[in-house]
Amino acid sequence: MTTVVIVDDEVALTELFSDLFELENIDVVAVGYDGKQAVELCSKHTPDYLLLDLSMPEFDGFYALEKLQNSTTKIIVTTGLVEENILNQLNQFPILSIQNKPVNFDEVLKVMAPI
Repeated sequence: MTTVVIVDDEVALTELFSDLFELENIDVVAVGYDGKQAVELCSKHTPDYLLLDLSMPEFDGFYALEKLQNSTTKIIVTTGLVEENILNQLNQFPILSIQNKPVNFDEVLKVMAPI
């Protein structure tokens, strides 16, 4: 079964994604709310995918991206920050996909091809 960790500081969004993934038989192994938790949860669970928000207080998505550069987890970034300088920064990381907010769940599923 495909596994995913969801990290976003918007609790309602993590709950929505958890429910939608469950309907698709994708196992949400953990949910976190900042970049530090993203790193901890990926280290603990080694999920197939990480759904990662960029803009979070204290430890943002970039913190997680820096720490997870050598991870086997495929990272899908979700962000409302679509400015050119942000996109240029993201190019230095091994990201599977960048999904603009509001995120289209069907697009996320397309990116998450069966492993």
